[in-house]
Amino acid sequence: MNKLLFPLLFLFSFTSYFSFAVPAEGDTLTSYLGKNRQGDAVSITEMHGKVIVVSFWATWCPYCIKELSALEKIQRQISKDKLDVVAVNFKESRKVFSNIKRKLKGFAITITHDKRGTIGKEFDVSGLPHMLIIDKNGTLKHIHKGYSEKSLPKLIEQINHLLVST
Repeated sequence: MNKLLFPLLFLFSFTSYFSFAVPAEGDTLTSYLGKNRQGDAVSITEMHGKVIVVSFWATWCPYCIKELSALEKIQRQISKDKLDVVAVNFKESRKVFSNIKRKLKGFAITITHDKRGTIGKEFDVSGLPHMLIIDKNGTLKHIHKGYSEKSLPKLIEQINHLLVST
């Protein structure tokens, strides 16, 4: 029995050492979100003091494209000093990302790339679109999975609430 117990304990401690907790609403985030169009690193820590909306998306996802369009309109209405929308292209090739980056050149939102899905894995992204709303202190306030035009008023209300709170 003892011979079996030691290897099991070792295996358990080894796997839990390398596992990570998926962020939940109320957690403070400091995560890296990829590089922007200019090649600069984008992280939640650097956007401290702003409300942050992070959306994981892909070009093949029609709901993602609708959500990006809505987020672009929101970003254009609210200054980047107060709100930063980060659209993380999820698990698409460098070529696809380069093409979409050119097409979205005039967009006000920040666009980054997560080719291997490592950034998305940190946030338990398993379906698209997947959105996080983070307050000015870096605290995860809301998680939205999927997209519906019916959910837009609630999304706008959540963002506005965080913009006016201290």
